[in-house]
Amino acid sequence: MFQEDVLDRLRIDPGQRTLGQLLQDREAAAHEVRKLRREIERLRTVREGRKERAGTAAPANRAFRPGTLIRISEVCELVGVCRATVYRWVCEGTFPQPVRISENAVRWKVDEIEAWREAL
Repeated sequence: MFQEDVLDRLRIDPGQRTLGQLLQDREAAAHEVRKLRREIERLRTVREGRKERAGTAAPANRAFRPGTLIRISEVCELVGVCRATVYRWVCEGTFPQPVRISENAVRWKVDEIEAWREAL
């Protein structure tokens, strides 16, 4: 709600605003940015806490044996991007193709992911 108001106020031509109004809008925008940063940090903390409680370490910290097939979630954490980005890269041909292990499941060869990372 309030964010939309701030965005609307920031879109108004600055030539039609007084200096006081511009400073108020700037402060309101800065307040919203600080609030959003706190929320992002809170969500990261919650996510990390869930991983610890589930007993899962991030794949980036895990040593995979050569030839291991890994899930999309492990690929995402290893590479540091979301699922949609991985699949977009696959479609574009800029990322290793997955291996189909069943009708509804695919995995990636960790060797190919590592080679892709080193080639960047």
